[in-house]
Amino acid sequence: MADDLSLFDRRMRGPAGIALAAGVVLGLLTGYTVGAGTPDGPSWTLVVPFALLASVFLYLGAYRNLSKRVEDT
Repeated sequence: MADDLSLFDRRMRGPAGIALAAGVVLGLLTGYTVGAGTPDGPSWTLVVPFALLASVFLYLGAYRNLSKRVEDT
């Protein structure tokens, strides 16, 4: 198919930025929630992996939805 959508397609730049921003916010929320009762604050060993995992999950969800929309047109 000539209109296949790859993970690094130009049309995925917007969803990638949104997924990255939302993943960072979710990671920070997790770190501050878990580290709220400790004097050290957020655990960065928890924030960074969770932010990356959330970003990848959100990006793949956006990719799946956009690729289905491209197939339907």
